[in-house]
Amino acid sequence: MRILLVVERFDATVGGLEAWTVALARYLLERGHEVHVAATDFAAEPPIVPHRVAAAALPSTLAQNVAAAVARARVDIVHDVGYGLSADLFHPQVGSRVLNLSRDLAAKPPLARWRMLASPAFRRWRRDLIATERRQIAAAKRIAAVSEVVRRDLAKLYAIAPARIVVIPNGIDIGRFVPASEPERAAARAALGLGSEVVYLAAAHNFRLKGLDLVLQALARVIREAPDVRLIVAGSGAIAEYTRKAARLGIGSRVTFAGQVADMPRLYAAADAFVHPTFHDACSLATSEALASGLPVITTRVNGAADGMQSGREGFVLDDPRDLDGMCAAMTALLSQEHRRALGREARKLAATRSFAANCAAVVAAYAEVLAARDQADG
Repeated sequence: MRILLVVERFDATVGGLEAWTVALARYLLERGHEVHVAATDFAAEPPIVPHRVAAAALPSTLAQNVAAAVARARVDIVHDVGYGLSADLFHPQVGSRVLNLSRDLAAKPPLARWRMLASPAFRRWRRDLIATERRQIAAAKRIAAVSEVVRRDLAKLYAIAPARIVVIPNGIDIGRFVPASEPERAAARAALGLGSEVVYLAAAHNFRLKGLDLVLQALARVIREAPDVRLIVAGSGAIAEYTRKAARLGIGSRVTFAGQVADMPRLYAAADAFVHPTFHDACSLATSEALASGLPVITTRVNGAADGMQSGREGFVLDDPRDLDGMCAAMTALLSQEHRRALGREARKLAATRSFAANCAAVVAAYAEVLAARDQADG
């Protein structure tokens, strides 16, 4: 097939969405398909056919620029991960951007939220986003959701018939992300200067949206009962601001901000548990990687990667990302090595059902369904 992937930036170093799209392109190329990509920016890439799109501030303008590139391309399938106007398979990797925006606003302090809502430019941008997403949904031949969370969100927000939405959970490389052996774990901890302390790991760029405030507050409580604990935060978020927050809580010496980390498997090997009490995640890649690495996970019900998780089995799933008592209880429960190991084994079992190969095979099956429907319509 000749397949056109639509993404804002075709660069695996930008984030999870981009890394997934680049990996999908490689998978398709390896299986003999001709892969085209429409994007505003290209990093070092596999041998795809690039279609450069002009960047734009408004979502509708970017979508129109994408539509022009799509119209020029001669392909069998248009697979859009969230930025064009019309697609054979609309597959919003971040879920509904409209709902994400409302949740992001809800996670902000009241004054910051008021300032954004009072801005004419922001209000115009939000109206434009709402109109653009509505057009994307209406024009799509088929819609793919990366999790049940996203499926429910889209169906409710846009009154979509269930038959139009297929759930294709994002997959991960379960050969790369594996439970560490004891020697591997010891080496990873030694490289980070860790001793016998219990290490919680968080990974995020948007610290506020991903619940780091809650993690710091809970850690401050846990330390009163179990001082031999540490938090490592991976990600290039607001490190200076959150370093000050940790200091104000009296836990500055127990929190390490690692910044952007290239070797995440080493961090998973060194950690004892993964904490991600997010306000929203369509399907958190880091959560899935942690599960595959055999770490018990503390997250929230609005994280699509929690699909299939049962609180107390692979970790703990909070109903409310502001539940400080629940977060403290979950972190305290994971102080027990025996409990961590039991939950970690179940975490790996769940992750093993979500391989990247299975993910891509489901995408290709969705392409085939679109083509079959088109053939049938053509008579």
